[in-house]
Amino acid sequence: MQGGPLPACQPAGMGHCCSKPYRCLQCLDHTNESALVKEKELSIELANIRDEVAFNAAKCEKLQKEKEELELRFEEELRRLGWQQQAELQELQERLQLQFQVETERLQEEHQGQLLRIRCQHEEQVEDITTSHEAALLEMENNHTVAIAILQDDHDHKVQDCTGPLSALGRRYEESEASVGDEESANTPAGKEDH
Repeated sequence: MQGGPLPACQPAGMGHCCSKPYRCLQCLDHTNESALVKEKELSIELANIRDEVAFNAAKCEKLQKEKEELELRFEEELRRLGWQQQAELQELQERLQLQFQVETERLQEEHQGQLLRIRCQHEEQVEDITTSHEAALLEMENNHTVAIAILQDDHDHKVQDCTGPLSALGRRYEESEASVGDEESANTPAGKEDH
């Protein structure tokens, strides 16, 4: 019995690999082998996990550095864009100021031109009104002179018309007086003349 081969273990429950109530050497060897295999698998898995953790840690560190570099680059880009925007705003403000100045000068020149045109038109209108007024005054003076001349002529004609009959009457009166005197001298006796 001692020298014979060990009987094959039959699988059994309750943590045994055979149906014996105790652990046989074969079961122990099998358990040790299983434990060793399991330990080796766990060691490999643990090594894989450590490698993965180290890889992830390195990757995380790399990502952190990249993040910090990106943040620095972003801040630098933000500052650069801020300076660029400020320069562009300054340039735009200067351009707008220059454009405003040019437009103001143009409007002032246009305003001066309009004022000059209005002044010229006003002076022309004043000259026209003055010329018309002087012409009207001259016409009124001429009309007045003509009217006075007409009135004077009319007056002279009326005076002549009035003095004509009076002078004729006066001549006739004088003639009648002269004839009466002649008659009286002719009718007077000679003797009486001596008295």
